[in-house]
Amino acid sequence: MTRLSHLAIVSLSVLAACTVKSNSTNPDAGNYDGYYSETKDGGAADGAGDADDATTDAVRPKPRTVTSTKGAAPRKAKALSARKPPVTGGNKPRPPVKPSPAPTMVFDGFLPTNAAAGSAIEVFGSGFGAKGQTVVTIGNVRQKVIEQGNGHLVFEVSGDVHGPVVLTNAGRSRAKKNPKQILTSEASFHTVSGLGAGRTSAGHGLLANVYKIAQPVTELPAADALGEPFATFAVANLDIPAGDFAGGFQGADAPVKEWFAVHYRGSLNVTEAGTYELCLNAGDGALLFLDQNAIVDNDGVHDTQEKCESIAIEPGEYQLDVMWFQATAGELGLQLLWSKDGGTKAPIPSENLFPPDDAATMARK
Repeated sequence: MTRLSHLAIVSLSVLAACTVKSNSTNPDAGNYDGYYSETKDGGAADGAGDADDATTDAVRPKPRTVTSTKGAAPRKAKALSARKPPVTGGNKPRPPVKPSPAPTMVFDGFLPTNAAAGSAIEVFGSGFGAKGQTVVTIGNVRQKVIEQGNGHLVFEVSGDVHGPVVLTNAGRSRAKKNPKQILTSEASFHTVSGLGAGRTSAGHGLLANVYKIAQPVTELPAADALGEPFATFAVANLDIPAGDFAGGFQGADAPVKEWFAVHYRGSLNVTEAGTYELCLNAGDGALLFLDQNAIVDNDGVHDTQEKCESIAIEPGEYQLDVMWFQATAGELGLQLLWSKDGGTKAPIPSENLFPPDDAATMARK
């Protein structure tokens, strides 16, 4: 099979945007503003993405050619400059949501469908009312709502639960008692373990689409061979220690423990310039892209092994894509590590990772 290329990331991103109908309150969902260019020099097509982006540079970041790093020593690369400035203050503002007219509650979906116990699950929609007005249950187990506003709701997964997400809104107001609403998702949520710590903040971490691999491969399959994702996933950061994946992803006909691919999506916030060593410690294969630039190639079927690249990076917010696949059942692992100017290498922390701006398009109803 052909390994994932720049165009393959485009295809996967289109698949991500097509999993559900785009949120009508977010007309820019899925708009990558020319990040993914098909011009041979890596620049945007004429005029692509410039209309609504005041920070667009005259020259887009150019993809650099990266050959396989299997067995190769880390090497220096040209400096990488972001087309977005770094996020200051540690948090990005939420995309605006147009509230629904009271007392109507709208349930557009939830994300992710698979996550570790204690994870933050984001509900998309509006009309949720003030904190305490909307109750969330999964499998008849009440979940802890940790953030709530008229157009925003986040709850924390309580233990090992499985089933549809049910929202119950009492619909009370000071003037009168409004009709009670009970809305149930068609998609089910499943607690999953063995894939690292879940994210505890919906404003940080990475989101992912999960795909079934139809037949055995020796490296990451081409995007057009993966079809549509069968599940979504979220992590605080990529720090999955080597070990057995006992539970499997839920959302297909049966638990998927082998022959799956995961496309982690989000952005990397770099606040200080420097020479960074970026590493993927993966089993089986994994690829790292920043702003569509191929950075680390650790593809292939193998036990957990580390591959690194050294690159000068300017401050900015870089779109981050990590592709990873698991072949036969058994040991897996995935870590995204960095060090700056020869410092100690460590997993990239959650506070430097943001979910993609078009997260709502990945939600399941």
